[in-house]
Amino acid sequence: MRATLSSITHKELSSKVLTNNEDLKTVAGQDNYWLDVQDFDSDTLKVLGDFFLLDPLTVEDIGTGKQRIKTEDYQNYIFSVSKGVVKSAEGNFEYGVEEIFIVLSEKNIMTLHKGNSTIVNHSLEALKNRAKTLKKEMLLNSVAFHTIYDFSVDSFYTVLSEIENWLVSIRSEVLDFDSLKARDISDVKGLLGLISKARKELSELRIMLSQHRDVVSLAERGSVKFLSVDLMPAFRDVYDHTFQLIETLDTYMLRTGDVRDLYFTMRAAFTDNILRLLTIVATIFLPLTFLTGFYGMNFTAGFTQPGTGSVVGFWALDSFMVMLAVVLLVLFRRRGWV
Repeated sequence: MRATLSSITHKELSSKVLTNNEDLKTVAGQDNYWLDVQDFDSDTLKVLGDFFLLDPLTVEDIGTGKQRIKTEDYQNYIFSVSKGVVKSAEGNFEYGVEEIFIVLSEKNIMTLHKGNSTIVNHSLEALKNRAKTLKKEMLLNSVAFHTIYDFSVDSFYTVLSEIENWLVSIRSEVLDFDSLKARDISDVKGLLGLISKARKELSELRIMLSQHRDVVSLAERGSVKFLSVDLMPAFRDVYDHTFQLIETLDTYMLRTGDVRDLYFTMRAAFTDNILRLLTIVATIFLPLTFLTGFYGMNFTAGFTQPGTGSVVGFWALDSFMVMLAVVLLVLFRRRGWV
């Protein structure tokens, strides 16, 4: 367990590192602080639950993890969950999710998360820069709550920028006719699988942003207790960002569908070219094959005695061939093929 206790004194943000559960107990009873707990375990959660009077449901949600983005109102505190996305080193549009649990009380705020959080680090850095300009009535808990959600929402911009670059790249690849000719079935499966994965991840990102929008909407309307009313315009700005990002995601979802349809269209056009060439070749050889086959036939008396030359067999087979052609033409016509 590693925790950081931050507070504003003399218009400066000071931080103190806590390394064990006994240090956490010393925080109880203090005011106007931000306690950030990293890599917590079940014992740490029990200490926090006992000393900060957390509801068992809150402790269970934090211990279980993978919660939806939400805000829950308890008697002495607000429990909230925020999530940000971090670009993965694997490239393309891969991303990781940072989940941050927030306990907001009247004068304090506590955050919990697994591993190092870039969102919390950026928030602490921002508070260091803003400490001198904060109003006295604007408590640290309100500012920290807003900063965490602000950086969580803004983290989506980086991932969407990567998706934009990928969409431009994949569209150029689809329109490359030489590349299309060189693709085999495994390449086709890979490309379509990539588009499918992109649509799935876009859908997941949209769900997270919709949940962010709901939480920030409550905050900007003043429906979240313990938040300073002076921050309502700031939350309104974050709310606008969620709308902008959701609209961008919807656009990207349509563009991935367009790229997929464009690929199928290009693939069909490529196949049509091949079939046209094969049809031309088959049409050229059809009369030649007919003539060689027609003049290479042997006819016998009764159709079954080789070595004789009955004229009846010749005309009977001609009549059957004409009749077969007429029957097929009528059948094709009824089916609308010709």
